Amino acid sequence: MRRVTSTLRDSGFPIVITVGANLFLLLCACVLFSNHLTPGYGVRVRPAATHFVMGSYDRSNMRIITVMPGNEPRFYVDSREVPGGYRGLEQVLKSWERPNPSQLTVILNPDEVVPHGVLQHLIDMVLSHGFTCTLTGRPDLDAHE
Repeated sequence: MRRVTSTLRDSGFPIVITVGANLFLLLCACVLFSNHLTPGYGVRVRPAATHFVMGSYDRSNMRIITVMPGNEPRFYVDSREVPGGYRGLEQVLKSWERPNPSQLTVILNPDEVVPHGVLQHLIDMVLSHGFTCTLTGRPDLDAHE
């Protein structure tokens, strides 16, 4: 029987280290992708949602204005977009005028990233027409779990 020996040098240890490092990097990449920790671009806008239920209310004396962020904020009145930004919203507010404007309640539902200055300007617009103005609240759902 013939004996065969290798003439190559023993270089198994560096190969094992290289393979181990590659497996570690692959594992790190898998963890990052599965936990959504990769860089994201743009702004994530989530509509307001809650599991709480509002009581019954009279829709004839109430309007809801939703404010979405942007270079010029977008306004939605009762789920319809108001064209024209602030000027368009001013026209909508004028169309709601009535003999006793304080009986109309305007609920402002701003997105989380709407700047405070935009919200304050909107509150001033609503109050200047004599309407009652309220803000929506979002409960901390994580605190109750």
